[in-house]
Amino acid sequence: MHNIGLTIRWKEELVASSAEGSLVFEITMGTLHVYFPDENRWKNHVLDWAKMKWNIYLEAAREWRRQSNIPISVVPDAYVYEQKEEK
Repeated sequence: MHNIGLTIRWKEELVASSAEGSLVFEITMGTLHVYFPDENRWKNHVLDWAKMKWNIYLEAAREWRRQSNIPISVVPDAYVYEQKEEK
């Protein structure tokens, strides 16, 4: 299994962190719900290191969902971006 940690951040964001970097996904806060980008949007919006890892991150998000009981939907317009680490 890949070591990807997922945590909710106050800005209605779900942060997925791995040794390679961190990606940020949309989560609504009133009624908690994660919107995960579909594979096409993923490939067009993530950096090269993550392009071929859609399935890995989706599985990590689904495992997190099973543990947190927060629903996840794969949608064509969900935002995703890389979080830059501060040095």
